[in-house]
Amino acid sequence: MLPNFAILTAAALIPLILGYLWFHPKVFGGDFWYDLTNLKGADRSEVSTIKLLSTLILNFFIAWGLFGLTIHQFGAFSMVGGDAELLKTGVGGAFMSEYGSSFLSFGHGALHAVLQACIGFVIPVLGYVTIFEKKSFRYFLVYLGYWVISLILMGGVIGQWGAVMA
Repeated sequence: MLPNFAILTAAALIPLILGYLWFHPKVFGGDFWYDLTNLKGADRSEVSTIKLLSTLILNFFIAWGLFGLTIHQFGAFSMVGGDAELLKTGVGGAFMSEYGSSFLSFGHGALHAVLQACIGFVIPVLGYVTIFEKKSFRYFLVYLGYWVISLILMGGVIGQWGAVMA
């Protein structure tokens, strides 16, 4: 299984779109969110092309990481040194014929996003940020909700459509 880079790129757009909605003034935006982040004046509305491009690149790295967590068949591809021909014959072929399309679903990708990405990475890292930057527990919850939903959607999309047969 190889990554479908078009789907990984589409998945990288999910946090951008969700962030626009999540931090909109009618949801957690406005004064509530600005008070949590201590943003003042011009910082409130400053969104540049470089920031959007940077976040898209970072989101792509997240999508790539989720691909490795959600597509188990990629591990078999890695074990044969990235030689797709070895997955067509012998033991590799037998493995792929039996398990090649197993667990390629939205639900499975979402499950790995929660169990591995959210619990294993987001909660601890966000916890560190919250503690050492002296942010409130509400700050932690707002960002945790945002990342849990983003990663569930990203993991689901990648789990369902993120792999192509080698």
